Amino acid sequence: LFAVPEMRFSTPYPEAFDSSDFLFEPTWGGHRVLAFVDPAERAGEGEVRVVDGAGRNVAERLPELAGLAVRIAARSAVLDGELVVADARGRADDEALRERLTGRPGRPVALLVFDLLHLDGRWLLNNPLEKRRDLLRRVLRPGDEVVMVPAIAGEGRALYDAVAAQGIAGLLARRRTSPYLPGVRSALWRSIVVVAPGERGEAMTD
Repeated sequence: LFAVPEMRFSTPYPEAFDSSDFLFEPTWGGHRVLAFVDPAERAGEGEVRVVDGAGRNVAERLPELAGLAVRIAARSAVLDGELVVADARGRADDEALRERLTGRPGRPVALLVFDLLHLDGRWLLNNPLEKRRDLLRRVLRPGDEVVMVPAIAGEGRALYDAVAAQGIAGLLARRRTSPYLPGVRSALWRSIVVVAPGERGEAMTD
């Protein structure tokens, strides 16, 4: 089994910005996790663990994620993402997610994936973000229970306006060349919370 690395965190940032050096991704403000597909002889057969920031494996409470391995075209992988329960309008329902994480029944949980840290026996932490996302796009077979978070290059202000209109929590701005530095919080990753017009809020932390 893999050892659980520390998650990498973003730095709160006060406002949206445009930059060709960054990729911008919506974030729903869900429960941050690392999802492990432990090594197996064949793709689709690895044991699945979903580990949160406290080191707890929450997979046993979320049976809809038990088949995650079949969504990965690899013998082993580690994904970084967030767990979300969506309401009828596609917004995160935090209360419903908390209920599910206690083991109670309810609407299904989805894993929204934004990074790939390990693939088929090789750690990818030092690879640039763009390369990690390209590999993730190649190996992830999306379904109702797991999707790859979309990203746009350069146009952070436009994405901010779009997520604000949809009632989504905010966005993550990540430098295209950035490595994944476990346990590190730096300006290479910036989180920007959506605030109501005319208000000034503090950027979210993950």
